[in-house]
Amino acid sequence: MGEFQQIISLAGAFVLMSGCTGPQPTRFDSVVVRGTASFQQQVTNALVVLKTKAPAAYATVTNEIGIIEQGKRSGMRAWLKPPKFELADGSAFYSLTWCAATIGHDSLHSKLYHDYLKQHPGASRVPDSVWKGEGPEHLCSQHEVQVLKDIRAPLYEINWCSQTNNRYWEVDYGKRNW
Repeated sequence: MGEFQQIISLAGAFVLMSGCTGPQPTRFDSVVVRGTASFQQQVTNALVVLKTKAPAAYATVTNEIGIIEQGKRSGMRAWLKPPKFELADGSAFYSLTWCAATIGHDSLHSKLYHDYLKQHPGASRVPDSVWKGEGPEHLCSQHEVQVLKDIRAPLYEINWCSQTNNRYWEVDYGKRNW
């Protein structure tokens, strides 16, 4: 690699690391929202919906998620400090109510994770079965259905989320598109 190419490569790395490639993160109460301007607006609007129409769910969100970040697929990174929810565009932009309910769903995963740590001081890890997999997914989906009802989501969203034969958690994380 020539000297000019090295300089360009280093400059590109600096721009990426400095965050100059996109909008600055926004904050809504205690939650930092990272992504495009339209993503930040959608998530902020969803948090407003939760705060005004489902305050108990909103409390779980603000206690269990520190960052909501635009990602290729949705997933909760509960072990990070602060816990980070990566939210895919398909879920964020499907509808405002779906975005809000999805945030509620994953906040419960984080709560299950952190509740285990509180109940088991000194634990070096949280067993997967505590916060993900079939049992926890059913709990989080029930919570999501309640959030959808609380925020007066369309019936078709409530019905879709209420399905018991959808085993979405069995799809390899890398192959998910939501």
